[in-house]
Amino acid sequence: MIAGLLVHPLGYAVLMASCVGIMFIEFYRMTLGNLHKTGQVFGFLSGILLFVATYILARYGFTTARFWLMSLLIPVTAIWISVLYNRGKDSFRNAALLFLPLLYIAVPFSIFNFLAFNPLGMFQGIYLLALFVILWASDIGGYLIGMAFGQKNGHKLFPSISPKKSWEGFFGSLVFSQGVAFALFKLNMIPFEWYHCALLALIICVFGVLGDLTESGMKRYFGVKDTGTIMPGHGGLLDRFDGALISFPIAITYILFVLYLN
Repeated sequence: MIAGLLVHPLGYAVLMASCVGIMFIEFYRMTLGNLHKTGQVFGFLSGILLFVATYILARYGFTTARFWLMSLLIPVTAIWISVLYNRGKDSFRNAALLFLPLLYIAVPFSIFNFLAFNPLGMFQGIYLLALFVILWASDIGGYLIGMAFGQKNGHKLFPSISPKKSWEGFFGSLVFSQGVAFALFKLNMIPFEWYHCALLALIICVFGVLGDLTESGMKRYFGVKDTGTIMPGHGGLLDRFDGALISFPIAITYILFVLYLN
């Protein structure tokens, strides 16, 4: 992840497109299984194409990207055609699950591109890395403080979805994310005033926890423990990126808003 965000924009594109593709597979395996296989293929292609189109848009501009954006209509339309030819009684209800990862996975990762490249198309993956570092610190803080103070006599955060999460762990996430954000500010990895860094850390912490709870709710609904096995002991990529899928688009929107004002 660190190499992909720092070394070269093509490495970044391959890394992120691969993550999108793997998470689509994990999502479809969790929700649809062997149903709508043809639709799953076109959904997978739609997610990859959306990321690639926005990558080209952010790096090279609309003139170069417009054909890629227009070509997105082909796999999206193919999803609907595949649904029409599926004879199952829940075909159209399951069709929602074919399109859901476009909003849940592909759109957030596509938004990453508008932070990874500045308005002139220059690669600045270090800013996206800074957001990941804050998120990782939030996760570590939540785990350490939650295990130490929230397991036995702690106050449950959302027991109906995630019984192990506690308010103590949440405040641990908050403290760790704020501390790391301040360190990144001092290291000039985030080019904003300290209070903007503090707000970014707050956004990533709060919405990262919401993203984690959202994915936990989906896993509980579909009766799975992990979305995948690509990382033994940790689950799938969807288990690792759940916080980023919701928190990063909001954080990036805030960053672009601040940059626009400046």
